[in-house]
This record gives sequence, structure tokens and C-alpha cells, in this order.
Amino acid sequence: MKRLTLLMLCGFLHMHCALADEEPSTQPMAQDLSATQQWLEMQRSGTAASKQAQPQSGEVMDKVHKRYLKSFEKPIPEYYLRETSSAQ
Repeated sequence: MKRLTLLMLCGFLHMHCALADEEPSTQPMAQDLSATQQWLEMQRSGTAASKQAQPQSGEVMDKVHKRYLKSFEKPIPEYYLRETSSAQ
């Protein structure tokens, strides 16, 4: 648990530094954003993206592509039925 907390804290500090480095005119005030909004903004802007390419092997990409194509085999339902738990 301590390690998870430390990793989360390190990620938050990295995110905070990345947001601080961005131009103020393109970034909303960090104080006005929730933590979730800050993470989403950092992801959208790419401020914390690795400078190093993260290539995937051909085998992995083949599996990813097959999984993507398989996702189209079932239609998206108009609505989902909520399953209730009968365990008491």
C-alpha cells in the first residue's frame, strides 16, 4: 500500500511539473481543474509523453489488430440490462 501511495504521489508531482512547464495561454489554470481533469489535460496535450518511441512487436500488433476487428462482430446494444446480485 505504501508503494502504491508513493507511486501515485510521484505521478501527481510529475503531472504538476509537466502542467507548470506548459504555456499559460493554452493551459487552463491548474487550480480550476480537478485532479481527473488535470490528468486528462496532460494526456490530451502530451506533456508527459515519453520522448522515446514505444514500439510494439509484430506479434503484439497482430493480436491487437485481431482483437480490434473482433470487436465489430457483436452489435452495440441500444441499452444494457443491469444485473442485480441475489447474494445476501
